[in-house]
Amino acid sequence: MIHISKAVFDEILDHAKESYPDECCGVIAGKPGPERTVEKAYRTENTNKVRSRDRYEIDPAALLKLDRKLREEGLDILGFYHSHPDHPDSPSVFDRERGQPGYSYLIVAVNGERETTVKSWSFEEDDEPFGEEEIKLI
Repeated sequence: MIHISKAVFDEILDHAKESYPDECCGVIAGKPGPERTVEKAYRTENTNKVRSRDRYEIDPAALLKLDRKLREEGLDILGFYHSHPDHPDSPSVFDRERGQPGYSYLIVAVNGERETTVKSWSFEEDDEPFGEEEIKLI
């Protein structure tokens, strides 16, 4: 289960809607532990300009810089979010190939620029598929 405030959750939805029909992407951060709680969401640039409607890429240098900043604040990267314009909120084969164990992956389906649904996905072992993770709004 991942806990997330309604305000941060709404920030993520707004980013997804604003980016439509392209995929948005970002980082979710907070304190790890038995009750993983997202305290902040950080928008990142989708650097995949060729396939921005069905792929996202986060610049590794920007991610490293953000990770350092978060550690200074006592926070960790808990996972990532991205949108699926006019597609379901379930991970694609590409999403699973790029995913890393231990992180949460929030996927926002944006249908027609307004209607959204969100699911979170995670896995613990390299050889296992994504499993849906409950989102608890706080």
